[in-house]
Amino acid sequence: MTCSLQLVATLIGHDQRVWQAKWNPAAKLLASCSADRSVRLYRYSKKGDVIGFDLAAVIETGHRRSVRSIAWAPSGKSLATASFDSTIGIWEPANGPSESASTEWECSSTIEGHENECKCVSYSSGGTLLATCGRDKSVWIWEGMSFLAINTKGYSVANAVQPD
Repeated sequence: MTCSLQLVATLIGHDQRVWQAKWNPAAKLLASCSADRSVRLYRYSKKGDVIGFDLAAVIETGHRRSVRSIAWAPSGKSLATASFDSTIGIWEPANGPSESASTEWECSSTIEGHENECKCVSYSSGGTLLATCGRDKSVWIWEGMSFLAINTKGYSVANAVQPD
């Protein structure tokens, strides 16, 4: 059996290389992250055979280096970013958690702990655990809203840093 794929859109706008794109599991949104330190959210729709994309929001993350990875929470109401600056950001719509198509997003938590570049971030299926991995050769599991870090070496290492 052969698979037939057809290009339906090319999304542009990042100033530097794009590292990743992820579909929101609960809303018609696609997020992309880039070396330009931003996340772009695209709203999509399908009318007949035509698929359209519109820029819904640009999240200027404030990360000091590339945003290397992104992950939607299973609810689709928050987005995690992992950066080469060794931090993880948790982003939520400024209008409240029910507005995943919001044009304004705010950082609800910044998580620190990795010694250097964070390469990947992923939510558990229930959304209560967050896994991050980095160039420091470790995978860290962060739990719950406080995201207390449990290093794979088996000891507690860090807490989330709440923004001012």
